[in-house]
Amino acid sequence: MSSTPCIRCGKDRVFLKKWTDKAAERGTPITYELYVCPDKDCQKVVDAKFEEMREKKAFAAAKKEAKTEATKLAAKAGIKTA
Repeated sequence: MSSTPCIRCGKDRVFLKKWTDKAAERGTPITYELYVCPDKDCQKVVDAKFEEMREKKAFAAAKKEAKTEATKLAAKAGIKTA
């Protein structure tokens, strides 16, 4: 197991847990390891920042999907879009 620094405070992160999942496409087992900052308050800030990033990414993906669907519907109806 390797050690990496916390992205916020620079302390060496510590091992928390390890688990294995099967990949959806092929059923290949994938092993995950979770390392966290030893400073619990710092880790809460990092987790919140990553959650915010996930929400922005999900919002952008939903917006892109909606635009794609609207374009497909417009093409079916014979309406030109810019």
